[in-house]
Amino acid sequence: MKKYRIQISLVVVMLYCIGLWEAMTGVMQLIGLTQNLHDSYNITGSFYNSGPYACCLALIFPFALHDVNSSHNKFQKLAGWVMVLLCAILIPATMSRTAIIACCIGGIIAISDKWSLKRLGWIKLLIIGVSCVTIAGGIYFIKKNSADGRFLMWKVAAQTAIEVPMTGVGWANVAGTYGEAQEEYFASGNGTEQEIMVADAPEYVFNLYFQVAIAYGPAVAIMIVALIIGGFIIAIRNNNYGFAGCIAAMATVMFASYPLQSPLFVVAIALILIGGWLSSPSSIIGLTATAIIIVMTCLFLTHSETRDIRNGFAVAHSLHRSRNYRKSNTLLLDLLPHTADPMVLNIIGKNYRALGMCDSAEYYLQQSVNRCPNRLYPHYLLMQLYGDSTCLNPSAQQREARILLDMNEKIPSPAVDEMRMEAQSILKRNK
Repeated sequence: MKKYRIQISLVVVMLYCIGLWEAMTGVMQLIGLTQNLHDSYNITGSFYNSGPYACCLALIFPFALHDVNSSHNKFQKLAGWVMVLLCAILIPATMSRTAIIACCIGGIIAISDKWSLKRLGWIKLLIIGVSCVTIAGGIYFIKKNSADGRFLMWKVAAQTAIEVPMTGVGWANVAGTYGEAQEEYFASGNGTEQEIMVADAPEYVFNLYFQVAIAYGPAVAIMIVALIIGGFIIAIRNNNYGFAGCIAAMATVMFASYPLQSPLFVVAIALILIGGWLSSPSSIIGLTATAIIIVMTCLFLTHSETRDIRNGFAVAHSLHRSRNYRKSNTLLLDLLPHTADPMVLNIIGKNYRALGMCDSAEYYLQQSVNRCPNRLYPHYLLMQLYGDSTCLNPSAQQREARILLDMNEKIPSPAVDEMRMEAQSILKRNK
């Protein structure tokens, strides 16, 4: 590690710059001096969501904790104290379960060079183990439905990763591919009642390993896992517990979040991996791994473009409202491979209904039903479709009306009440 003292020092400085900048930005947002980038969250840093923001801080927290505990450099120790204290304030404020778990795992590893497992004894180790399990269980039950939704995503994403081509489907197509896979999963009748209730239309699969496997193929995902494991082992073997803790926190974040959606996050991950591999006493190993990480990072940053789904959908929806149904569908069908959002399918179905193309309308609305079975709106649209003179199917209309009345809505609203009133009137007319 002495061979790369300058390089590692540079990596440390860059990590602290990222961490302290994001932490100070979060503090400014917390006290109201600056605005965040999303109205739904109090703290987002330079991110659009508090979850990835907290996870970014969690990556650097273990190294800062290690510096507080072990560094002999006064400036590095001071930076560590500042970072640790800011993380202790900001991360709990975001309520990010993934970030909290990552801090715990990474922090324990980062200061483990001061511990002796034999000295602790089996009773203390048992208490630590039970405490960790209890905390994990508590974190799960705080947002049980959210956690169950994430388990469903991992289940579907894992199956999708197995079935994609070896070269993947491309970064921009992951959401659309996942949406189709979830649609097939529920259409096959495999979904449980709880899975149906928590199903959603995610932009990301909340597991970077599956996301990369779907986007670029399983081989690339395996390479990333190998870089993580290798960097961790080398850091531990060469007593670089600070970077080992960061790598452990990073691996945790990558398992349950979507860090690669931010270029800053990508850079932070690359720096942590480089720091771990540069701990190697071998020049060949350290420099080769560093080169691979830099090349992969640059390739990803230049080939990870995504479609602007929101603006594209807004334009298509506007065309639908102005009755330009064919042009609206042209745009929506182009967006469909890049999104899991069933609203795209809903508007496509509505456009085909307006054009008198009943079979096409029914096809896309049924896709929407299968994609997110807990949503009432696709059933409402089908009920309306089957009531049209050109698509008349009274028995199917009554079936959809009964479904509307029997389903439990996730979020009560006046719109749901109106849909159910219309369903009740249809059933009364056909008694």
